[in-house]
Formats: sequence, structure tokens, C-alpha cells
Amino acid sequence: MKVLYIPLFRAPIGYTVSLGRRWTLLEHLILHDLASNKRTVLELGALANLPERLVVEALINLLRAGWVEMRSGPERAVFAATAVGKKRAAEKELVPELRREPKWASLCMDRITGSWMITEHLDLVYQSDLPEDAYLVTPILGTLNYDDPGVRDLIFLKPDEGFEGFVPASRSPSRPYARVVVSYGLIKRGLPSYASLKLQQEVLLAAQNVDDVEEVSDTEQSIQFSSDIAPGDTLTDENLIVGGEAHLQAVERALAGAKSHVILHSCFLHPETVRRLLPSMEGAARRKVNVELLWGLRVDPEAREKLRPVGETEAVLDTLPASIRSRVQLSTISSGSHCKVLMHDVADGSWVSIVGSCNFLSSWYQSIDVSIMSASQRLASQILSHLLSAQLPPSGSWSAMARRMNRSWNHVRQAAAASAEHGTHSLILLADGDHYACVTRARDLAKKQITVGCDLFGLAAETSTLLPLERAAELGSHVDAYYQRPSKTLIEQGMTPDAQLLGRRGINLSQVDGLHGKFLLWDSDNAVVTSFNWLATVAAGSRSRGAELGILVSGPGIGEMLMRKLQSAMSGPRVAASA
Repeated sequence: MKVLYIPLFRAPIGYTVSLGRRWTLLEHLILHDLASNKRTVLELGALANLPERLVVEALINLLRAGWVEMRSGPERAVFAATAVGKKRAAEKELVPELRREPKWASLCMDRITGSWMITEHLDLVYQSDLPEDAYLVTPILGTLNYDDPGVRDLIFLKPDEGFEGFVPASRSPSRPYARVVVSYGLIKRGLPSYASLKLQQEVLLAAQNVDDVEEVSDTEQSIQFSSDIAPGDTLTDENLIVGGEAHLQAVERALAGAKSHVILHSCFLHPETVRRLLPSMEGAARRKVNVELLWGLRVDPEAREKLRPVGETEAVLDTLPASIRSRVQLSTISSGSHCKVLMHDVADGSWVSIVGSCNFLSSWYQSIDVSIMSASQRLASQILSHLLSAQLPPSGSWSAMARRMNRSWNHVRQAAAASAEHGTHSLILLADGDHYACVTRARDLAKKQITVGCDLFGLAAETSTLLPLERAAELGSHVDAYYQRPSKTLIEQGMTPDAQLLGRRGINLSQVDGLHGKFLLWDSDNAVVTSFNWLATVAAGSRSRGAELGILVSGPGIGEMLMRKLQSAMSGPRVAASA
């Protein structure tokens, strides 16, 4: 057993919540009836088939709001809606009476990867209490990153509270350590289950330099937090989206079936792709569904075609009828992200998330793209947190789009907090450097097979992916790697992927026309689907947080199911990927 101490920042996080009373369905029904009728308490009770006491309580709340008035007659007192009440009665939902209050939470950020965790989920030790022989992991980060999207998912919200924004920090953080126990190459105690894969990998790497100690007694054990906030779902073949046509159908289903909100994030924009989707967007807007179009980069560095995508896409959207144009909005700012995400709510108010490789707003929908669809509300909360964070200005007021997304995040966060998620498959949202940790995890855990695939093969392939895969081959795994094209930079360097050389290193490299999907599979029960080009991308610190997003799924048969679909797609007719 090995014990090591992870350096942390412990910080008080201030945030503002909106809270107050939400209107009940009974109150809305009474208001709607009184907008066209004058009723007594007895008449309202008879109509609703409810005790008079409940009717009286509802009337008191409506009277306080000024939406209902009481009129006394010679024989009886009747109630009727006021002019304001009649306007409110016609609304789909009654606007709640809310007030804002500040709150505080204690969170910790590790000083190695910048991941945030709840203080109560860590075994904290301060400098003065460290053992003399304590192994301290060397910190890398010297400042706090309050803008991390993961922060908002860790704050505590009651069911009647909505998140409204963070309060600027006014106090300096303390610098404790987290006591972590590692045994036989696994983290046994000291880190919550939601700790980032990158942090877990760094801890295991540091543990290689720590001497073994005797097992601690039960009274001295570090806490082991088994979190129930981890996303979970039961995935079937229908949750795996492979191929261009399947992605186009997924977009059209989302726009046709959304209850009130659709969010599309695409790395690139192409006005003709948006024009193709315009009829479906118009149909959604006519049903009063808000469609948010988010984008990451103005120019594809690998593309030959030069466009002014934002202006030209706005021109396409402006062809919509003026009465519904306001419901289809293109973000005015770049998120700086390469991620590809489609999210929407459904009839019961829950959210569906699709994450993968398809540029929904620039694809011709002919490539071999790969995405995973999940109904996990916890996953939806995490993804929406990343998308929303990229739309927030450094200071000043939020845009109307950001406020709409924040309202949706509050809804999905409340749904996610209502109960623990269960399913045959566990889900982990991957961001940026977590992808490197996934490659080493596959290297260390695979018993038989590792398969990796992406669009580009570039200079970064050697250190980020090929070296770990070579080691996996030495350990006995069969390794296959697929790509579509060499990167522009690789070609400029006068280099090309050498399949024969990689074959001698135990890696079977194949070029597949039309491949745009980014995936990593090992054995039968593990699959990663992402926007991350495993063989070309560098998750640099200079890029925006959440520049690459993916999902690691672990559970029965997920790798086999996805591999069958991929083999079918890669063996069929192929076209060149254009986005």
C-alpha cells in the first residue's frame, strides 16, 4: 500500500441563487377559470372536487400577487381575475415570484490538473499535520481557475433554487493536501469517484515513486467516497449513431421532437448545411422551440474552401419568416471548442445528449461519423455546463442565449439531483487532457484488443497515442488504428504515415476513406466516442477548457456493439469527409 498527498487549493465559492415560490397547477387552473367567470369558494371547490381549505389557500396566494380580487355582494363574496391576472392566465406557465440570495460552497481544486472536487469528499491534511515522511506530489498550478465548467456542477442547489451566477472571489484560498491511498496500481481511498481521469492517471504515475507502507488500521483509514452523482445509463445498439445519414436523421428527430429547446454545437459552420436543415429548424420554431446554434472556429485549417461562415449563415437564417426568426439564434461569439454536441429536451422535460464527431452545422452527412446518445440527466448537466461556460463573457451582462441556456441547465440539474442514476453502463465525460489518460488506461487494462480511429494522422500521433499503443502490443494486445488522411502539417513536413514501420511495432494501421469518427475501443466492454483526433490533436493548455469533449462508456458489450457498426460502415461505399 502507498500513501501520497495531493496539493490542493481550498476556496470558498460564492454564487447567487434565485429562490421563491413556484405556482401550483391548482392555482393556475383557478386563475384561468376566474379570468372569465366570477366564483365563490364553494363553487371553485365543487368544480375542482377538492376541499375548500385548499381552494382558500390558493386564492390567498393569488390575492397576494394582485392577480385575483374579491368582490362582496349582498348575499355572497365572489372572486374574479384582475386585468393583470387575466394576462397571466393566458400564459403557458405562471412566472414564479423569485428573489436572489448569495450562497457559499467549499470546493477544492487540485494543483496538478486543475480539477475541482467537493471538500467533504476529500481527506484533507494541512501542512502542520503532515507526517514527517509524507510523500508530497509536486504542485504544477499556482493560481485558481474559477472558470472551470465543472465548478457549477458541484455547487449545492435545493429543489426550489436556480443558479444565477458566481460571485467574485474575495478571500484567498488555503493550501491543504488530500491523502490518497494506492494499492496494486489502483486508487483505493481518498479521491471521489468523479475525479477526472487525468488526475487519477497523475496520481497513479506519482505513486510509482512512493515506497510501500503497512496497511493502516480501520481507525486510521482515509475516507472513501462512493459517489452517486456519476452518470449512468443502459445503452443499446440504438444509442450508437454511426454514419452520415444516421446523424442527419438524429438532427431531424431532435428538431421534430423537442419540447422547448434544442442546442447544437459544431466546430465549423457552413451556410449550405444550415440551409439544408432550415425546414426542420423552421418547424421547431413554429412549435415555439428555441434553437441555439453554437460554433467553435471560423476557419477549418484543413479545408481548402474559404468562407465567411458566420455572416453567410446569418444571411441564410434571415430567410426565415420574421415571426419565428427570433427562436433560431446563431451565437455571436466563438466557443473556441472543437466539440460536437446535440442536446434537446423531450415531452417529459428530460434531456437527451448526443456527443461525438459530427459537425452538425457543416457536415454534408456523408462521412463515417460516430456519436453516442444518452438520456442520462447527470451527463446532460455536465455537457450543458461546458457549453454554457463558453458563452459567458469575462464580465458584464449575459447574452439572451446564455440566459436561456442557464435556465435549461437549472432544469436539468434539478432533475439530475432528484435521484441516483442506474444502468448497465457507466458514463464519464472526457474533457481535453482526459483523453490522454484514456489511452494509457486502455494500454494498462486491455487484455485482448485495442482499436483507435480518427480523421487525421499528424505529428502528435507518436507521443500521444502510438507509444502507448506500442507498449500495449508488447503486453499482448492486438492493436488496430484507422485514419482517413494525413494532416496538412504532416504533409508540409514531407512526411506520410508509414504502415509498414508501425506494423513492425505491433500496430496495424489502415487508411479508410470517409472516416471522420473519433473512437477508442478496448476489449468488449469499453468504448470512447469523442471529438478528439487521437492521432493528430494536442490538448494544449492554451486552448479553451472543453475544447475536446467525449464520453467513456464502460459496460456489457458496448465495445462489441460499436465495433460491429463500425465494421459495417467501413466496409461499405466510402466518400471523402468534408467537415
